Amino acid sequence: MNYFEVKDRLDCLLTFRSMYREYMDFTNRASNVPAQMVRRKMEPLVPMTVDSLTRVGLGALITHDAPVKGGRKIRVNLIKAIFRDAVIKRFSLTDQEPLEILDQGVLEYRKLLWVQKLQLFNPFFWLYQVGLFLARLPILVFRSAGYDTSQVERMVGVRAYLVLFQILFFYLIADAVGLINWLRFDIIAL
Repeated sequence: MNYFEVKDRLDCLLTFRSMYREYMDFTNRASNVPAQMVRRKMEPLVPMTVDSLTRVGLGALITHDAPVKGGRKIRVNLIKAIFRDAVIKRFSLTDQEPLEILDQGVLEYRKLLWVQKLQLFNPFFWLYQVGLFLARLPILVFRSAGYDTSQVERMVGVRAYLVLFQILFFYLIADAVGLINWLRFDIIAL
């Protein structure tokens, strides 16, 4: 994920968390009109919120034992369960469980945002990205032409090509700025 995607996901989580806190403040949510309006505002943010939490390892799934002995265990997504009153009653979920996961997600995305900010000003990161882009350019051309390149990208030969291309790219850059000659003279002087 790049800086802008991390920032968008963090903003979505913060918005969803603040709306959920507002929603939790209502005592009788089923018949309360303002509570239902807040709930309707939250619903469009659910897919991105669930995806954002899943990407940082907070799948927000809890497993409950099957209602019948020998039955399958049931996995419940805490964020999606907010909008299903029957699920909340059946598994006796509390209001704090989704809030805790949202707080953890916000914390993880703040860490990621800090790392991405550092990478924005790191020239070696951008050199690596340029090298990777140039190495993947043939694959990207075929992908944009409509070919499915997912299996090709998993091949060992293609991965070796990407690594060797990047090594050659960095060698050529080091040679162009004179780093290779400087290292040769420094080794000879020893």
